[in-house]
Amino acid sequence: MNRDPEAWMRLGRLFRNARELEGLTRKDFGLKAGVSEKAVYNAEKGDVPSRHQPPTLVKIAVAHGWQPESIQRILEGGDPVLAATPTPAAPAPTSGGTPTQVLELMPRVYEFGRLCSSLGAPAAARDEFDAAVQHLIESVSQRAPQGRFALAAYRPHALGEGVPADDAEAILRAMEEDGH
Repeated sequence: MNRDPEAWMRLGRLFRNARELEGLTRKDFGLKAGVSEKAVYNAEKGDVPSRHQPPTLVKIAVAHGWQPESIQRILEGGDPVLAATPTPAAPAPTSGGTPTQVLELMPRVYEFGRLCSSLGAPAAARDEFDAAVQHLIESVSQRAPQGRFALAAYRPHALGEGVPADDAEAILRAMEEDGH
């Protein structure tokens, strides 16, 4: 069994990021995976197991839509392998978007930049991408009716670090103003 602490931390981060992308709490994800909330916490913590790989890891991986061998691939530095079951296609973008759709896309847009950076893209390119996204948000905010699209204060943060309190408040205000 791989005993590299960095590999196990990476596995934990990937588990946490996948759960957060689904918008699930550890408790809710545990129910989905058929494991305890504590098992989800321990898997996301990324500690090297003392003796052998806990069997709950496979259940967690499968609940994320990964093939069971993804755990070993991740521990060896690779990426998870998606299960063969097809997932529903994302809805096609429409020309009449809503502030809520932008809010739902924001974490994934910034995660895209961070993923590219983790795969070797220069950090400066990611920063330029983040700045361009922020410019788009500000442009939409300035052209929308007063209070209708208050997202200009959104700041990117790395997935898994949580939403800073001031960002969370701004996002919630924007959603309330939009009637959601």
